[in-house]
Amino acid sequence: MSMRSATRKHLSVVGGIARFAMVTVAEAAKEAPNDHKPLLFLNDRNVEHFTSEETKLIEAAVQGLREAEAKLNWQGLPLRVVKVDSSYVDMHPEAARLAAIAAATELIQGK
Repeated sequence: MSMRSATRKHLSVVGGIARFAMVTVAEAAKEAPNDHKPLLFLNDRNVEHFTSEETKLIEAAVQGLREAEAKLNWQGLPLRVVKVDSSYVDMHPEAARLAAIAAATELIQGK
């Protein structure tokens, strides 16, 4: 059985500053451990130890996923943020949150 996933991007410019994130959300097996840590890539490089700013990016993506689950009353397999991509210059928590909402919505609605 293959794991379903969805990846969505968010790019906006606010006050002349770009905000960018791409988030992948996937179904997780019911027996999967709850301590899953999403992968973070900045400028196409894997970040293994997060700074406080990078932690905020991951937390915002997880928050967006939870918001989509609540809004759409998700009852299926657990969903997880598995990957967040951005750049050092354009990373912004709101972009990660919005990308996660879009990815989770796509996955939940099966589109």
